[in-house]
Amino acid sequence: MTGDENIGAMVEGEDTSLLVVDDDKPFLTRLARAMEARGFVVETAESVEEAVAKARANPPAYAVVDMRLGDGNGLDVVAAIREKREDSRTIIPTGYGNIATAVT
Repeated sequence: MTGDENIGAMVEGEDTSLLVVDDDKPFLTRLARAMEARGFVVETAESVEEAVAKARANPPAYAVVDMRLGDGNGLDVVAAIREKREDSRTIIPTGYGNIATAVT
């Protein structure tokens, strides 16, 4: 078992909505396709503004949100998701992390 087997094992009736937010279009596209192949229903956004609007309209069960986006901070997207859906699980990949941000 490589670990990938568990990623694709969705529970029947589970909400598989996923919001992927990144301003790197090729990465965004590749990640969205990979997650769709694993059974997620994916929406994408390339900016904080677009992501916040999508999160408020249809709060996802899962999110992958880049920390630094062209128009702001990915933590603003996470806050918008949490306002509507406290049980959402989020991953925040970044090359600019620090301990204070990780704690936040």
